[in-house]
Amino acid sequence: MRCLIIGADGSIGSALAEQLGHCGHDVVTTTRRAGAARSSIFLDLAGPLPDLPEADVAVICAAMARLEECRHHPELGRQVNVTAPLEVGRALTRAGARVILLSTAAVFDGNRAHVGENEEPVPRSAYGRLKAEAEARLLDLGPQVSVLRLTKVVKPNAGILSQWIAELAGGKTVRALGDRRLSPLSIAHAVDAVTALIGNGEGGIYHASGAADVSYADAACFLARRIGLACDRVEAVRADGSEAELMPFTSLATGRLSRLGGFVPPEPLDVLGDVYGNEIDAVMQARESRAAAV
Repeated sequence: MRCLIIGADGSIGSALAEQLGHCGHDVVTTTRRAGAARSSIFLDLAGPLPDLPEADVAVICAAMARLEECRHHPELGRQVNVTAPLEVGRALTRAGARVILLSTAAVFDGNRAHVGENEEPVPRSAYGRLKAEAEARLLDLGPQVSVLRLTKVVKPNAGILSQWIAELAGGKTVRALGDRRLSPLSIAHAVDAVTALIGNGEGGIYHASGAADVSYADAACFLARRIGLACDRVEAVRADGSEAELMPFTSLATGRLSRLGGFVPPEPLDVLGDVYGNEIDAVMQARESRAAAV
């Protein structure tokens, strides 16, 4: 098939383009970086949209996903997360393409775990509200549109968890939320879910999620233990007003995706161990080197 990946600058988009290419598909990508590879089409969802090439399926990976950015820049957030994806979706479906919109568990309020595909969105953040609107408006375009909601996708050498590994290794105590949770996926899990939809999916909503939720405090404790430290190096705290948009629970029910492609929700601590394994190994090796030098 000819696959158009909108937002190949990001970690999921770039990994997806690579995997689809390895599977023998003809892959066309977009970038918002001026001067990027000539093989990519310049497309910035914040600006005018170019003419898009013909495709059998298109995956909209690009988004403005930081909670504070969507809250502080509502007009830009609406343009990037709603207006532009809808314009892209209209153009592509009119040309006969299937469209897959990557979305988020943040369309729900997170008051309970394992929310099903058919439940009504009740977002608590500006980002969640924008994505919920984008989902509804694109799904209205017809059965060629699918939505894939993802829980938090973690990647190495990035984000708060990587920061905690470095801080713990440096002798610091970290403060982590005990009443806010994540249900992590790796980039590979996300890419496999999208690939299943490209190959066999129909219209409508699908979920990809970890098997359960783990609190940020328990995640930090797990990382501490993996580098040989006690959990007393982690201080569990409660969310305050500035963190109200973070969700108490994030896990989603994955029945439809599991029936489609055999998706098995991964255990959260297994995901963290795999994703951050190299960083943990580097900390352990550095500690062994210092001990040997002494």
